Amino acid sequence: MTYSSESNYSILQDKTATGKKRDWKGKKMRSSLMSSHYEGLEKRIGAPYYGKKAEKISNCAECLAFKREKETGRLKLYQAYFCKVRLCPMCAWRRSLKIAYHNKLIVEEANRQYKPAWIFLTLTVKNVEGDQLKQTITDMMQGYRKLFQYKKVKTGTLGFFRALEITKNHKENTYHPHFHVLIPVKRNYFGKSYIKQTEWTSFWKKAMKLDYTPIVHVQRVKGKKGIDAEAIEKEVREAIEEQKAILEISKYPV
Repeated sequence: MTYSSESNYSILQDKTATGKKRDWKGKKMRSSLMSSHYEGLEKRIGAPYYGKKAEKISNCAECLAFKREKETGRLKLYQAYFCKVRLCPMCAWRRSLKIAYHNKLIVEEANRQYKPAWIFLTLTVKNVEGDQLKQTITDMMQGYRKLFQYKKVKTGTLGFFRALEITKNHKENTYHPHFHVLIPVKRNYFGKSYIKQTEWTSFWKKAMKLDYTPIVHVQRVKGKKGIDAEAIEKEVREAIEEQKAILEISKYPV
């Protein structure tokens, strides 16, 4: 982002409220690379469809207009064109920011209304080949629905926020789809309604009809004292950041 006039120019930096620099340049470079991949597909396959996507991604966030806020003096994004192509790194980054923000609002409201406890659950399956990935994801979605219909799970939880992540093992050329799930639970969950990690594993194995024992991890999101909403939200934000970090390193191979 630059400001130019007849005599000079200055390079501007876009930072978050916490002072972290937003990496527009890095995302734009990744988008340009993705655009070139689509161009390559168009040439190999001869499908104009991919050429149109390449052009859209190439023009994504090409020009950003910022306005300076009177109260704070900070620059705020005012106008831009985003292509919204599913695999565009720039748009994927923008989507992840929106998801994190919306989830934060939901968590805050849930804390106010229900004062729940929170758990962070990870559900996995074995790595699969590329041609098996689509069916595996379909099976995982169906298995997940079954999992939350089991009586002990259904009665002990109040809802969930689920993220599907897919990482790639480049050495073996396999994919690892897995769920990260943020779950509000009733305050008495850690008493009679408590579900042990071994039970979560057994439920997931049953729901997926697996002939092996999958890796399942569950941990409590702890507040500092009792139902300390701010402390809970801090921990939840850290969990969300973990998901964002995984998404960040996963989305390009995916």
